[in-house]
Amino acid sequence: MTVKNNGVYEKETTGTLMKKGYIALQEQYSVAEAIHHLRKNVQGKTNIHYLYIINDKNELTGVLSIRELLGANSVKKVSEIMITDIISLPTDLDQEKAAQIFREEDLVSIPVVNNSKELIGLIHVEDILDVVWQEADEDIGKLMASSKEITFHTSPFTAAFRRLPWLVLLLFIGLISGGIIERFEETLEAVVALAFFMPMIAGMTGNTGTQSLAVVVRGLVHEKITPKTTARLLFRELIVGIIIGITCAIVIAIIAYVWRGDIVLGLVVGSSLLATLIIGTLAGTIIPLILYKFKADPAIASGPLITTINDILSLLIYFGIATMFISKLM
Repeated sequence: MTVKNNGVYEKETTGTLMKKGYIALQEQYSVAEAIHHLRKNVQGKTNIHYLYIINDKNELTGVLSIRELLGANSVKKVSEIMITDIISLPTDLDQEKAAQIFREEDLVSIPVVNNSKELIGLIHVEDILDVVWQEADEDIGKLMASSKEITFHTSPFTAAFRRLPWLVLLLFIGLISGGIIERFEETLEAVVALAFFMPMIAGMTGNTGTQSLAVVVRGLVHEKITPKTTARLLFRELIVGIIIGITCAIVIAIIAYVWRGDIVLGLVVGSSLLATLIIGTLAGTIIPLILYKFKADPAIASGPLITTINDILSLLIYFGIATMFISKLM
């Protein structure tokens, strides 16, 4: 439903953003008549960049910039010089999609039409900036596993209860990490030095996953997702993961060798970090893309969720590799 009977538009749609501060010209106006009409009606209006051409049914048929109007022959009809390839918005379009159209088309204002293609309003780019900030705040809240808004003025009890659901779920998922450590208890007891690198392995994997998640969520706002785009993004993030992984693996392998004087320990920690950083980067990329594919808001793939999943994967890889080389480590 676009418009209710009382003229109120659905929340967070273009109908609620549009304003009436536009100047419309009739198709049959000559350029001289159009300039006269412009001078007569421009008072009190701001941000007049385009003039919108309508027919006798008030249907939007064209658009014309003020510069084009002033530079045209005064005896010509505006219908002869107007641009008929018009970008317009319906009243029921989600404001986030409207913001994306503004960005893609690089326009300062876009007209709004009803179901009958009648010109009824105008949205300026400054109105869209408010939408961008609002949507960004919502996405940040979801990335922090707090889907509802929390401000400086939110009470501590309300803030706590808005954050708790995701965190309690992740608490139980995190218990799996404890089970993994228990399973590899013999490996850990045999080589106590492995415990020193556990927080680093898990933390680095979670960090790189969260970075990829933020890149993907931000990119989904501006990009059209196609199989080609997805493949290119996954390949790019794979290369990023490999570069980051190799660099960090070399650094930590050197540190492990210098600290313990054990080249095998350095290779185990370094190779584990390389593998986990690649997997963490891909996980932070793939999870939001899957959610987007199933029409879910990709921002709900929150940082804590990605971090928890990567913790589990990193520990499995770390202790798995260490167990393979346990005889040499001992």
